[in-house]
Amino acid sequence: MGKTVVKNLILGLMAAAILAAMSAMAFESRFNVHPDEADHVSAGRFFITYWDLPAMDDPRLANTFSNYGVSYLQQLDVVYFFAGKFAAVVLPLLGQDYLALRFFNVFLFAVLMVLFLRLPDDRKIAFLPLFITPQIWYVFSYFNGDALPLFLSFCLVYVAARADAPALPGPGGPDRLQARRLVAIGLLLGLLCISKQNYYVFAGFVLAFFGVCGRAAGDMKTAAQKAVLVFAVAALLFGARWSYNVYVNRTVRPEVPTLNAEKYAEKDYKPSSQEAGTQFWGLKMRDQGLTYPQLFTIWDWHIWSFRTSFGVYDYMKIYAPLLFYRYIGYLFWTLAGALAVAVVLHGGRGGASALLVFLVFGGLTIFQSTWHSWNNDFQAQGRYLFPIGAMAGLVLARFAPAANRTLPVTGILAGAMYALSLYSFVWVGLARIPR
Repeated sequence: MGKTVVKNLILGLMAAAILAAMSAMAFESRFNVHPDEADHVSAGRFFITYWDLPAMDDPRLANTFSNYGVSYLQQLDVVYFFAGKFAAVVLPLLGQDYLALRFFNVFLFAVLMVLFLRLPDDRKIAFLPLFITPQIWYVFSYFNGDALPLFLSFCLVYVAARADAPALPGPGGPDRLQARRLVAIGLLLGLLCISKQNYYVFAGFVLAFFGVCGRAAGDMKTAAQKAVLVFAVAALLFGARWSYNVYVNRTVRPEVPTLNAEKYAEKDYKPSSQEAGTQFWGLKMRDQGLTYPQLFTIWDWHIWSFRTSFGVYDYMKIYAPLLFYRYIGYLFWTLAGALAVAVVLHGGRGGASALLVFLVFGGLTIFQSTWHSWNNDFQAQGRYLFPIGAMAGLVLARFAPAANRTLPVTGILAGAMYALSLYSFVWVGLARIPR
């Protein structure tokens, strides 16, 4: 009992340190010194005032367009609605609307830390990805559209980790508690799909993971039944949001998005500039003649994406010393390898299948990001890879007994990554961010 209390106290202090550093970043950093924050805040401000979702030709959108000539309010994303309503409540306390919106994300991470501490000790390893990279902490410390879907994905991990049976789908029909959990997973998955498009691959992973759990439990029929329930709930929520969007835009002319882009985009991003071939260098690089392998051989997509997964701040301007990325990379790959071996060797019938499914959908997430950089806009940013962290969390939740067998080693590796992450966030990011 004594060891458990000390362990939980240490973990609680680690979580508190992250939240303290995150709050300092939110309070002290100047407005719009974070990627696209001004555009995200403009979208959030809309819902501080209004309740209805606007059509693409709504004149109230005029102040929400980015340099691309696109408004985040033209998309299905619901983060701006929830954040705007949260900000409206806390605005009298914080004074500035951008601070109120930032603390929506800080609040979300605080909820995740509470959920983490509520997990049984043998399942806490499912939240490991949240402790080993400062990039996740950074995303929760300013206002953007990436924190909510990451929050939702780890809420899903929490529900899975709290399941009484080792497998999410188990033998026999679902009891009332299982049914509630499955509905909760469906709601979370539906919200994910109307929060960020790059989480569609994560939804595919969840579907495949039901198959993995069914194989591990020796009951594929029950796994399929539960997957149907989850995806029916998710589809209902997604369909409602999509249908409302169609209804709101029912009278909007098809050319409106292009007209908006031409009107509001900066010169290098206008459709007319793209047609003339004078657009910003990073737009539609495939059409400009860049081959897919050249993303890596010329533009070093993999290098930039790795660094921006482990601590880059401001508008990709503030980096740690290059040695930092080398050492945290060594630790990360050793940690990932040790956990993968443990899941395969000690995870029973489903262990190898879980690793295979994880690798396939993790690879698809990476490919999705490269495809976007190649065909749309070169953005070698780690935030596009965050769904992989939640995929790992689900695997660790289901195969926690196997993963926990590595704790003496993985605990040291994860602790070292946490220490390096804290160094990066506080002594690099927070120390050098414009105020």
